[in-house]
Amino acid sequence: MDESDAAPLVPGRIVELRVQEGDTVRAGDTLALLTQGTISAAYAERRARLAAARARLADLERGSRSAELERAEADLAALEAEATRAAADLARAERLAQDKVIAAQELDRARAAAQAAARRRDAARATLALAREGSRRDQVQVARAEVATAEAQLAAAASDVDELAVLAGVDGVVLGRHADPGEVVAAGTPLATIGAVARPWVRVYLPAKLLATLPAGSAAEVRLAAAAGSPEGAPLPGRLGAVRPTAEFTPRAALTEEERADLLFAVRVELPHPGGTLRPGLPVTVRFPGATP
Repeated sequence: MDESDAAPLVPGRIVELRVQEGDTVRAGDTLALLTQGTISAAYAERRARLAAARARLADLERGSRSAELERAEADLAALEAEATRAAADLARAERLAQDKVIAAQELDRARAAAQAAARRRDAARATLALAREGSRRDQVQVARAEVATAEAQLAAAASDVDELAVLAGVDGVVLGRHADPGEVVAAGTPLATIGAVARPWVRVYLPAKLLATLPAGSAAEVRLAAAAGSPEGAPLPGRLGAVRPTAEFTPRAALTEEERADLLFAVRVELPHPGGTLRPGLPVTVRFPGATP
């Protein structure tokens, strides 16, 4: 039968190996689970990043809250009062300076204070206007792009997490288990071998003269070797499949040139309807009804 190895795509430590030799599995079944700190940490980080990006977008789409507007209005009122006082102080300082009551330095200080207060008032007005307008469209677009990027990064991290699970690629039987929980394995290390029991085949060796009389797809009869004293069962239908292109010598020692001329070819006899009676390694007898002696 065809065999395939189940191996992880990423390195890691085996946490769980769920199969034993002889177990029947279906394609897609989880055979083993691995863990790797880097992959798990990256997934947690990207999930948190996506949550933060979504929260920021929701806040921008919701716009300014009433409490923020009230605070901006209160700040502006206080700064307007401060700017009014500073302007009044500057007007008084200008009169006193004109009457030579105060020095020019004091007038300069009053003028600088009035200008600074006016700038703070203007900044507060802009802040209040922005709060009343809500989030700008370009800010929302940037936030949406950040969410999309975070979603893509999380999807990539989730794909890495999925690769920590080793799945069966075909329906079949576990022929071998090659690792145990707790082992650290590299990517591509076989953890189990699966035999595709739904597509069994038999390898037989045919002499060149006999093979020449059998076209591809020729019918074959396959019988399980019966136990001593037991009757033979009904033959299983098969067909001639792939033929190995390179000839082989006879299995026994070929001592003479004449014996070396007796070449064999390895052929594959496929059984499309095995009936669930075949197992790997069982001895069988193969007969080709259409073969010409």
